Amino acid sequence: MPDTPAVPGQRAIIIGGSMAGLFCGVLLRAAGWEVDIYERAGEELASRGAGIATHDELYAAFVAAGIDLQAEMGVQSTGRIVFDRTGAVLGECAMPQIMTSWGFVFRFLRARFPDAHYHSGYSFEDLREDSAGVEARFSNGHTVRADILIGADGTRSTVRQRLLPQAALDYCGYFAWRGLFDEARVPPAVLERVACRMAFSATPRGHWLGYLVAGPNDDLTPGGRWYNWGWYRRGDADALRAHLTDTDGRHYPLGIPHHRMHPALVGAMRRQAHEELAPPIQRIVEATPTAYIQAIYELASPQMVMGRTCLIGDAAFTARPHVGLGVSKAAEDARTLAAALCVPDRRTALANWEAARLRYGRAALRWGQDLGSYIAADTDDPAQREKADYYRRADTLLVETAANEPGPYLEARMGR
Repeated sequence: MPDTPAVPGQRAIIIGGSMAGLFCGVLLRAAGWEVDIYERAGEELASRGAGIATHDELYAAFVAAGIDLQAEMGVQSTGRIVFDRTGAVLGECAMPQIMTSWGFVFRFLRARFPDAHYHSGYSFEDLREDSAGVEARFSNGHTVRADILIGADGTRSTVRQRLLPQAALDYCGYFAWRGLFDEARVPPAVLERVACRMAFSATPRGHWLGYLVAGPNDDLTPGGRWYNWGWYRRGDADALRAHLTDTDGRHYPLGIPHHRMHPALVGAMRRQAHEELAPPIQRIVEATPTAYIQAIYELASPQMVMGRTCLIGDAAFTARPHVGLGVSKAAEDARTLAAALCVPDRRTALANWEAARLRYGRAALRWGQDLGSYIAADTDDPAQREKADYYRRADTLLVETAANEPGPYLEARMGR
């Protein structure tokens, strides 16, 4: 769908050119807004490749933007399987779901936002609001004015830090080893067992999961895809720091480059895989040429609307990845915000939007905390132990982690 002609007085600045920012930018332009996106990173964003699960909210955002969905946005996963340490099957279930990659969706959206209005290498520093609008200032000295500023700059949002410094990231007490590599490296007998399904390996203090996603150049053909996996492991703040420190003693608090991972720690992870994971999963870890670390954080903003500034996506709420909602939540934040900005009584619409998205974000946060309750440190509280035992169960892990229909799980937590 071509952009609707711009309407005077409807101009938005979006800080952050990742998924939430692009969704919002495409949707607002389709509604006739002038929109410019400012992203602190370069175009290397397109090279990111984490696997993601899709949900109805993601497709609804595409439809709202008038984007014709491709016939296939990822790999069709038909069900799930969970193994114990010996390789015995603890459970299986059918759960149809499209598993795609971050890069696939990013490139799909980026191609639909004009280059002239997507500005890379712009680090947001501050904002100033007055009765006529809002002004953003960047580290390179550039300033720009608009009617609305949208903070879509992720978990470590500078916009949020500027306006809500009390909303801090919380480390959840564990991290994930991750891998993303050519499926051709997986032994054929193993691939036959796990292809086109989400596979789990249960461990006492965490779990492993993996699935196929689009490969290089968004290839979805068998043999050309990637295998994506994550292994959640308990680790206090000291353990996390050690894993984010290279052999030269340099610490990378925002994430260590893959090639700087300490070889001894990678080696220890591979040995532990043989001790704790099912034999088919061991083969997948062995086949992974490069493993890397993802620290697990969560964040809740007390507000999403502050005058002429709005927060969306991970800038507003970052839930633990077990819920599998990161991109779908960002898409729904963007779709509903764009709708709220396009009605005559914008103030009332934004207030209603904020209330609804705060409820959703808090519910997603609680769901993630429940799903990860047995991975964090042990507790003496009987109720917490009972919860941890429930979410450790193979049948719970199988059906609730990144569920294809998250609605009931979220609704159950809306009133808490």
